[in-house]
Amino acid sequence: MALRIAKPLRSFRLTRALRAGGADDAKPRWTLPEADYHKYTYQPSIPDKHFNIGHWNYAPITMWLRARRPTMEKVIADTWSTLKCSASAISSPISATVETNLPGFGYKVLGVVGALLGYNLFVMCITDRTQAYMFLEKLRLYALGDELVNKGFFKSDAEEVEGRIEAVAHTTGRLNALWETAIEDATATKSFDTLCSYLLVDESSVPAIEQPISWRFSMMPYGRDDPDSQTFGFPDVDSPRGSVTPLLDAGSTGEYIDRVDNKPNPIRKGRHMYAAAYLPPTK
Repeated sequence: MALRIAKPLRSFRLTRALRAGGADDAKPRWTLPEADYHKYTYQPSIPDKHFNIGHWNYAPITMWLRARRPTMEKVIADTWSTLKCSASAISSPISATVETNLPGFGYKVLGVVGALLGYNLFVMCITDRTQAYMFLEKLRLYALGDELVNKGFFKSDAEEVEGRIEAVAHTTGRLNALWETAIEDATATKSFDTLCSYLLVDESSVPAIEQPISWRFSMMPYGRDDPDSQTFGFPDVDSPRGSVTPLLDAGSTGEYIDRVDNKPNPIRKGRHMYAAAYLPPTK
């Protein structure tokens, strides 16, 4: 009898006492707190009257987007499905062909190496056949640029004025020397015909008369403040302010058109250390 009583008693085990605890929201309560009412109730935090109609704190596009959200979700989902199915339809035959002809990892590596080698051979063949044409095109562009340089197309206003003054001085000196030589020879021979003989001009030696206006690159309207570069005006409220720095750079944004640097002289050489996005200097 004692053995029969002892066996059930040995099946009982003492465990440590468990106490209720944890976070504040895990404690049972009979009422809902007023401070965190939406946290303890399963409902949207935005009431329906504010979600489905306009609100003073909503942008006008908010209701427009909400009204068209199902359509946009449908378009995006169908577009993604179409792209995924199209990619699968294209990649599945390729993948099946690769698995059939290149079984195993080693053959696939050899296939990738062969594809790269074939691509390089293809590019080399195209380059060999078009290199001469590209070289001729570069020579043509260089000849055009050199012709414009020789014509003075890229001269600045100061260089143009200096060149014209130098040409006038050179022509004046040449004509004065010719007159002195002619008058001395005519005086020595005491003949007016000798003086007139110096008036004979060879057409091949006559310098070309320069045009009063030379069309140059610097004459094109350039700059934000140039009235000739403004096609249509726009209100001042639409123009950006110079103090706005979208990249949070140290200093202003500068002015690219007028070549105004946005960094002062002490940090100009280390601009990459004071800029969120490095912009190379202009010419």
